[in-house]
Formats: sequence, C-alpha cells, structure tokens
Amino acid sequence: MNLPNQSRRRQSALALPAVLGLLFFTACTPSDADALDEPAPQAIVIQSKAAPEAAPETLVLSGEIAADANRTARVFPRVGGQVLRVGVDLGDEVKQSQVLAVLQSREIAELQNQSTAGTAELAVARKNLAVAEELFDNGLAAGQDVFKARAELARATGTATRNHRQLDTYGMARGGQYELKAPVSGYVIEKNVAAGLRFNAADMPAAFTVANLDSVWVMANVFEADLTLVHRGQAVEITTLSYPDQPLQGRINQVFHVLDHDSKVMKVRCTLPNPGHLLKPGMHAQVRVLAASTK
Repeated sequence: MNLPNQSRRRQSALALPAVLGLLFFTACTPSDADALDEPAPQAIVIQSKAAPEAAPETLVLSGEIAADANRTARVFPRVGGQVLRVGVDLGDEVKQSQVLAVLQSREIAELQNQSTAGTAELAVARKNLAVAEELFDNGLAAGQDVFKARAELARATGTATRNHRQLDTYGMARGGQYELKAPVSGYVIEKNVAAGLRFNAADMPAAFTVANLDSVWVMANVFEADLTLVHRGQAVEITTLSYPDQPLQGRINQVFHVLDHDSKVMKVRCTLPNPGHLLKPGMHAQVRVLAASTK
C-alpha cells in the first residue's frame, strides 16, 4: 500500500500555505506597517484675517503759553524825563486807566506854561471884545475894531484848546508831571522803569506791557520733519506741568510758514479761553496733535 507516501503528500500540501503566509509577513517593512495603521492626512484650511488699520499717528509738540497779542497793550512815555514814582510791580493786576507811574518832564513843564499863558490870553481877548463892542454901541469905535477883537478871541480860543488837548494826551499832573495809565485791564507782564530813572523817549522801550488774560495763546514748535503733519484747523490736546490732569482741547488757528533761523522750527498757534486766569504767560505746554494717517 502507498499510505506513507500519501501521508507525506498531504502534510506537504498543508505546510505550503503556512510557509507562504510567513514569507508575506516577513517581507513587510515596519514603515509599511505603520503606514497602514496611520489615518489618511486631511487637508488644512488656512483662514487669512484682514490686517487691522493702522492707528492714527500722534504728534507731540513742545510749546509755551503766551499772552494774546490782540489783548495786549504796550505803554510808552511820549516825552523824555525822569521817573518819580512807580505804582505797580511785575505781575500785578491793574484796571483800565489805573496810574502805573508818574513822570516828570521839562517838555511837559513848557506845555503847562504855554497852557497857562494861553488861558490868560483868552481871558484878555474876551475882555477886549467886550470893550470894543461896548464902544461900538456907543459910537466911540469903528466896526473894524470889533472885527479885530473877535478875530483875536478866536485865535486865543484855538491856542488854549490845543494846549489843553496836548496836556490831556500826556495825562498831566502838577509841576511838569504826567502819568502813565493802563490802557486795558489785565496783568503787568513787562516792566522797564524804576523810580529815579532818567530816559529819552526816543530810546525808551515800552515802560509797561499789560495783557488781558481772558484768553491766551499756545505757541508750539514744529520741526522740519513734521511740517506735513500739521495744518490749520487741526484738533489738539494741551497739557501743562501745573495742571497735568486737566487736558485742554483746542484747534490750530494759525500756522506761521517761516522757520526760525537758529532753531529750525516753525511755530503754530492755538487760542484758548482762560477762565480764572489759570494759564500764565511763560508756562510750558505739551501739545498733542492728531496727524492725518498715511495710506
């Protein structure tokens, strides 16, 4: 019988699939196995966001509080002489027509003498006219005498009037004295006289400067590189060292299109109301200007 041979053939047929399976798994690399276990990659979607608009650029300028020139008056002596008394000091508050100083001048003394003589001549002319008219009425004088007397009275009247007006212009006192008075109400921000000072009117600077501080100017400095960032009508925020927590709002109302020869800066100005006169000329100010954003 051929049983042993058939048994061997049956065992070989069963072992063949097992060997083929082993060879198949041996041929697979670790990377291939891992690749079989990994999930398929998914597409990544990137959403782009629009870039935010650039914030407007802020320009910060250094500045200074100044008196409003439209509310400022400079007081000059009209004639030379000597200062007798000074009634105010720098920084004092004064009222309109208040006497600032009393001066003495030889020119004023001469005007006073002329005024006195003119007044006397006027009185004589009036008396002469009255006498001439009385004589004419009584037939003792000609009409020509009355005419001359009236002409003399008119001349004397004109001279006396002119002398009085000149003395009123100088603010006459007594003994060749005249007074310097404040033309406006405000504060004395400049004083260039002292008692005993002798001066010539032609060479004398302003004896006093009086400024009304109901409104003030803020003068800010703009460097050459920033000239294109400022313009008239632009809104500004102003802070001072004295009141850092009280910013003030204003607008540029004047651009001076001239650069300072030494500092190479251009001035811009804004006008601020000044209730309570808290802002003083000469105070430092910081001016924040909202410049136009560039696109």
